Amino acid sequence: MAIVIATKPNELDALRLWAQAMLDIRSSNTSAISKAKAAILASTDRKVLAPVLQVAWQELKRVGWTERGLPARMAMGAAVGALTLSGQGAGIAALGGAIGVPLFVVFGAGGALAGVIIDETRRK
Repeated sequence: MAIVIATKPNELDALRLWAQAMLDIRSSNTSAISKAKAAILASTDRKVLAPVLQVAWQELKRVGWTERGLPARMAMGAAVGALTLSGQGAGIAALGGAIGVPLFVVFGAGGALAGVIIDETRRK
């Protein structure tokens, strides 16, 4: 799995603990708002989020840039340029990933992702 491969060996335990925490939050009997807060709070460790965001960025780049034609690339380049010139683009993108990934695991189909992360980190 790309996330486990992108994770440094000394950060694998943190990644496994994060994935387990996401599954625990997902299966808890608390409200959706409490689950969201707990997931975001549990995802503040840079050791955990960096490899997840790195892989997500690589896939986004592949799908959104590499596999696109010239007109689509020009449109995306203009959009990125506009965000960069506004001064908030990088912060918004990082914040979106930092919030989106844990919420996807807790509320979306990411529960399977967390299980795979746990299995793969144990094997590695």
